[in-house]
Parts: sequence; C-alpha cells; structure tokens
Amino acid sequence: MAFSDSSKGELQLTEAQAEAVQKALRYWRHSNLVPASLVGDLLATVRIVEEKHGFDWDKFAKYTSRLSVVCLAIAIASLVFGRAIPNIIKRILALPAAVRVAITSALAATVHVWAYDRSLTTPQQLYLNEAIHSLGALLFGLAALQVTIALQADKRENLHTLHNIELSLALVYGVSAVLVQSNFIWSCGMVVLGIWFGSWSAYASGTYYIGMRYPLRFVLFGASIIIVSSFMRDHTITFILWSTTRIWGMLYLFVALWMLSLFGNDGVRGDNYGGLGRMAFWSVAFLCAASTAIWHGLRYGDSTMKGFGLTFLGINLYTKFFEFCWSTWYKSVFFTALALSLALMGRYAESMNAALYERYPSLAT
Repeated sequence: MAFSDSSKGELQLTEAQAEAVQKALRYWRHSNLVPASLVGDLLATVRIVEEKHGFDWDKFAKYTSRLSVVCLAIAIASLVFGRAIPNIIKRILALPAAVRVAITSALAATVHVWAYDRSLTTPQQLYLNEAIHSLGALLFGLAALQVTIALQADKRENLHTLHNIELSLALVYGVSAVLVQSNFIWSCGMVVLGIWFGSWSAYASGTYYIGMRYPLRFVLFGASIIIVSSFMRDHTITFILWSTTRIWGMLYLFVALWMLSLFGNDGVRGDNYGGLGRMAFWSVAFLCAASTAIWHGLRYGDSTMKGFGLTFLGINLYTKFFEFCWSTWYKSVFFTALALSLALMGRYAESMNAALYERYPSLAT
C-alpha cells in the first residue's frame, strides 16, 4: 500500500486490499456513518496496482537453510551406511539400547536448547535457527529408530508398539514445532502422523478398514486435517502453522482422490472388472473437489487453494486422457493431440498474462 506523488493523493492498493477498502466504504455509506459525497471522493482515490516482485531473498534464505539440513541428513546417512568407519559403528551398536536412546535423546535436547539460545541472542538469523531445530528433530527421529530396534517393534507381533512409537514421534514433532514455531518440523510431524494413521488403520482391521481401503481413509484423513487447520488459524500459538497444516491436508486429500479415480475403493482391478461405474464416481468426485478448490481460490484470493485445484484438475484430465487413449490411439495421433492441448494451454496462459499486463501497467515497469 502506497500513496502516489500526485496532488490528488491516490491510494495505491493491490486488488485484494482495494476490494476490502471499497467494501468498508460502501458499508459506511449504506449505514449513514459517512456522507455519500465523502465516500465517493475516497473511492475515487483508490488505484489498483500489482505488487512489484524482485528477487525474494527471504525465501532464498529459508530454502537454503532447509536444504542444508537435508544435505546434513544425507551426510549422516552416508556416514552410517558407508564403510569408512565400520568399527566405530559396531562399537556404538554394541552399546545397550537404553544407552543409545539416552545419547541420541540428550543430543536432540541439547541441539534444541542451543537453537533456542540462538533465537534469543541472534533472532535475525531466523532460518539458520530453524535449521538447527530441524537437526534436533532429526536426532529425535534417530532416537525413535533406536527404540524401535531395541523393542523389535518392526516384527509383526509387536506392530502395536511400532504404532505407539510413531504416534509419540509425531507428538514430539508437533510440540517442538509449536514451541519453536517451525513449519519444517511441523511438516515432519505431519508425515509421521500420516504414516501412523496408515499403519494403525491397517493393523486395526487389515487392508479393508470399515469398508474403506487406503485411499478412501486418507480422503477422510486429509479432510479432517483441513478442518483442524481452520481452527488453528484462530489461535496465536498455532497461527503460523495453519497454512502448512492445510497444505498437508489438501495433499493427502487430493492424492487419495486421484488414487480412487484410478482404482476405486475395491482395490486394483482389471478393466473388465465391472466396477467402472464406481471408478467414474470417484473421478467425478475428484473433479468436483478440484473445481471447488479453484472456485474458493478465485473467490477469496487464495492462491494456495487455487494452485492445488488447478494442478490436480490437470492431473485428473491428463490421467484420463492416458487411461482411455494410450492403448487405443496410434501413438503419433496420441502425442499430436497431447502437443496440441499443451500448446493451447500455453497460448491461453500467454493471453492471460497479456491481459494481466494490460490491467496492471505497473508490471511492465
């Protein structure tokens, strides 16, 4: 938001900001809170512009810090699974399980304390501090692995123990993320929570849990996460995490709907199974979900929701194109049609971009 240098004092706003200001002014006019002439003068000063975007150093810092954690994890994995120091690894593994768990847990806690101390002394290094917290989360995951090995929780008769370990690790990640306000650690917790839900529901009633196979379960799981994220938005302590939570919920939801559109809820079957009607139902459900996301994104200026809707709408359409045309069309015709559709979409994107520049001339400067 900015004021122009002209004598009229134009107020330069983005489209979303201008819409909010205009609605407020019109409401005041209809409620007789402000004279109609004044409202007209104020509305005349509003000018819609598009924000100028230079190089986003903030995102660059964020992603490089997270990439450093990934590289460090790869380095640790290479060290563990390599043959450079097999004797040291053997000595560590020879320690009692309780000692290994205690060491890794203590290291994780120490790293978190170090990162917290840095957040007090050097708060401007936000992403580096988050990267250190992420290292602590990685060490907690290693501690959970040691517990799994010690209790032999990976064996079939001990799967209930494995589920408890997974849920505990998800809770540790969740609490840590809330305390340090880290979306990266929260994402780790969402991944572990999804693993726990899938393995727990399979253990509870096999692969056909309450009439639902894996994809349908994760449709409900993703929808539940999206609902929870809407409540997180209303609380200060979880506000920074609500968007990440919703993204994971939509990811679980749309990927599961995509799988249902391919295989249905009756498992992987042949084309001659006779369940095409049910598969068509899930394809329509997938299409409706994507369309709803696009509508919501356009209606409320929600780029994340709109992006998910457009992405998975394209995935749905092109999946069906491959499904029905790959084995029946000549490959030359198939790829020609594919090329034409992509060219048309590219042309449409160019026209939309040109219209955007025409509507917002500031983009061209």
